[in-house]
Amino acid sequence: MTTDATGARRPFGAGPPTLTDIGEAELLRRLVEAARVEPGGGTGLVVESGDDAAVWRAPDGAEVVLSQDAIVEGEDFLRDWTDPESVGERALQVALSDLAAMGALPRLCLVTLCAPADTAAADLLGIQRGLCAAARATGCRVAGGDVSAIAGPLVVDVAVVGVVAPGRALRRDRGRPGDALVVTGTLGGAAGGLRLLSTSLDVPAPVAERWLSRQLHPLARLAEGRALAERGVACAGDLSDGLLVDVARIAGASGCGAELWLDALPCDPDLPRHLGAAWVEAALGGGEDFELVAAVSPEHLAGLLAGWPADLRPLRVVGRLDGGRGVRLRGREGGEALPLPAVLSRHFRQR
Repeated sequence: MTTDATGARRPFGAGPPTLTDIGEAELLRRLVEAARVEPGGGTGLVVESGDDAAVWRAPDGAEVVLSQDAIVEGEDFLRDWTDPESVGERALQVALSDLAAMGALPRLCLVTLCAPADTAAADLLGIQRGLCAAARATGCRVAGGDVSAIAGPLVVDVAVVGVVAPGRALRRDRGRPGDALVVTGTLGGAAGGLRLLSTSLDVPAPVAERWLSRQLHPLARLAEGRALAERGVACAGDLSDGLLVDVARIAGASGCGAELWLDALPCDPDLPRHLGAAWVEAALGGGEDFELVAAVSPEHLAGLLAGWPADLRPLRVVGRLDGGRGVRLRGREGGEALPLPAVLSRHFRQR
């Protein structure tokens, strides 16, 4: 593990050897070793990382769910903000959030690391260790991957594989006019954490700790996704790009419009106090909360809310799908229309 003599995590670039010093073959050997687990680790992996490809035996009858995500230095993290292990943990959780949105159980992941040749080898090993620790915590095995030299910044690309019962995958295109829109957890904390990292915003230490944790150490809502699927919900998505963007995706895929109610948003309780009017932008367009949003039919809503497990992130109704087009914001249900705030979470956004 990328630690010092006391067991503490090391920052990026904390000494030799570099990738040039050890070469690709030795780097791959160390990465494979870092991903090894004890025999009998489960998950159906027949041929492990280290061969030309992994071999996996899916559970009988299960549908396989696949997704891929990448985090890029300079776009998704800065070295001054974090450490290699945390980058690895975050990379996996971000990818697993897509499986959570499908109601899937994670099984395997594949990791590609792209880095300049003068990168400290310990940095990539630290990323691998952090990712493997997150994988073990979620029942996911690291089945292999690749490494590549790159002239630009560090890139961690993660492909994930999960399973879901036949016909039970949550999908964006299963919403219907009249469905309630429900959200897990709270919104805007990750955007608050990004504001702390990139500006001189001053907030009390407990608030800063919570916001920074939401930004730097997200957790995929895997149990919540499975609970939605098990309770008959058919339509959901994850909140990677913010409620406005991800509700628009559901509405568009389902051929519906949507409205959101400002007074119903479960925003982080300290956002309005410390961000002022900008809390609306953070909660609706800040992104990276990695909560889930689902469309629930009116006849199933009361039962879902009443029977929702207390140990999971709470559910909150935030709006409704309708027969219109696009997403509209109202101050409350049936209330006045409000202008939509800016969306800050998208890559390649127009300025």
